[in-house]
Amino acid sequence: MAITQLNAQQIQPDLSHISKLRNTTNTSTVLASEKSEHLLMWQPRVASALSLLCPTKRVCYSPRFMLLKAPESELFFDLFQHAIKCDLPSSPLGYSYFFSENKITLTEAKSKQDNFAAQDNCLFASSIDAEKLFGCVRQPENGPIKLQAGLVHRANGGVLILGLRSLLSQPSLWTKLKQMVIKQEFEWVSADESHPLPLSIPPMPLDLRVILVGDRLSLAELQDFEPEFYSTSIYTEFENELQIKSPEQLEHWIKYLKFIANKQQLPDIDTSAFAKIYKEATRYTGDQYYLTLSVDWINSLLVNATHFMQNSVIDESAITTAIKQKLWQENYLHERLHDEIFSNQIMINTKDQVVGQINGLSVIEYPGHPKAIGEPTRLSCLIHFGDGELIDIERKTELAGNIHSKGMMIMQAFIMSEFAIHHQLPFSTSLVFEQSYSEIDGDSASLAGLCAIISALSQQPIDQQLAITGSVDQFGHVQAIGGVNEKIEGFFAVCQHQGLTGAQGVIIPATNQRHLSLSDEVIEAIEQDKFSIWTVEHIADALYLLTGIPYKDKSGINLYQLIHARMQAVLLQDKKQDSWLSKWQKYCKK
Repeated sequence: MAITQLNAQQIQPDLSHISKLRNTTNTSTVLASEKSEHLLMWQPRVASALSLLCPTKRVCYSPRFMLLKAPESELFFDLFQHAIKCDLPSSPLGYSYFFSENKITLTEAKSKQDNFAAQDNCLFASSIDAEKLFGCVRQPENGPIKLQAGLVHRANGGVLILGLRSLLSQPSLWTKLKQMVIKQEFEWVSADESHPLPLSIPPMPLDLRVILVGDRLSLAELQDFEPEFYSTSIYTEFENELQIKSPEQLEHWIKYLKFIANKQQLPDIDTSAFAKIYKEATRYTGDQYYLTLSVDWINSLLVNATHFMQNSVIDESAITTAIKQKLWQENYLHERLHDEIFSNQIMINTKDQVVGQINGLSVIEYPGHPKAIGEPTRLSCLIHFGDGELIDIERKTELAGNIHSKGMMIMQAFIMSEFAIHHQLPFSTSLVFEQSYSEIDGDSASLAGLCAIISALSQQPIDQQLAITGSVDQFGHVQAIGGVNEKIEGFFAVCQHQGLTGAQGVIIPATNQRHLSLSDEVIEAIEQDKFSIWTVEHIADALYLLTGIPYKDKSGINLYQLIHARMQAVLLQDKKQDSWLSKWQKYCKK
């Protein structure tokens, strides 16, 4: 067996190495390095792609478009723009339009004050429209024509960063922009096709590099819209997480935190705060060995902490209070769901032993709510004489998603391969999520469902003090699932309300151990032996914890033998009835 009971240290990231770090970077050092530090120091893939888009020596065949999978936030755009400007040379001055009677001529700009001179070597816009992007032609009543510059003119000779979501909502803008950038020429057209331009306006040479920033869905939409565009563009991704394998990488991440704080003009981060931020970051990424690089998440946490500072620095106390305050603000729905369980409107048993009933763990995601909510759920299984069918009540009532249905089929395949090799299983089973009234999806309850079925088949009770989560394959191996922290904390809250017995706990897949970053309440309960977390690798391990009886054991009684004995008894009884019936039919024929 591969059963492990986790201690308090194993259910949270290792914070011991953080205390060894010295706060060697003081405020003066940070200020001195402000100009040299930029976002791309932590994004080598993006930096490499940018070097191809903006080479030191430009040639006619250099790519002009770059696709970047990254958040479309103003803060990210601002930091990204600053990083690009650090490595780009100054843009040419651009051009100027000169008005003379009824004629417009184009000349090269002589200063930044000229009407169409380039204003910067890199500009960005998360939201655009035709006028903002391309400028416009204005002709006031009884007045002279006026030309207004757009982003393409102000960034001419440099780089333009655009939010993809806004651009895709206006396909004509994207088509026009692409043609201009490829043709390297800006042509003035009337915004209203029924009213042509009053004067001929010379086209302007355009030398522009465009970076389109969007999430996975926006990039997929662009790929569907113009599949050939991907083959001629540079593609790269902003790395949302940093894998921590050494103290040097941890120091690199801490430097990133200080960089964000410095760019946002936030107070200094005290050394005591790093351990708390580290733990919260692993909880956000869902992995003890990965820390988030999300500029918006880091900025939000630090800004919230500034409201609770006591010594003009962001210390551990400020971070802890900010996290608790944010949790309280978001937890109304969470508390209402728990109240349903606490008042027995939703029944969860955490003390008895019941045949064919098990506490599963699930997460619920509500539209518009910022996070998933962990909630225990009761699964029950009944056995009756039949042809081996596994009746999934959720699927029968069309309340099951495709992945849930797949998990149920895998469970049925395991049961059939284990017990219906030489003859058909003489039982049918019905499995249901009790008090569930909406669609269920995912396979994280397949381990719980399979344990409930084996309990019902063997007629051996399951300890309701334990809850379980995990998926299984056709061979019974336990596989990792998501939302493990929320699931554990949801069951712990119920046990805590009903009274901790010391025997209560949660069974999770062994491969999920690295994803644990649990709350201080759960850690304290485990330290005091009031709650337990067990990891398993096979369904046999889970069944032993739940029933106290081995699944297969040659030295003594086991669940496998009990199920086979019950099957043989039913088959023998059925055979006797068939024999009696055949004799009666023969007698009647006489």
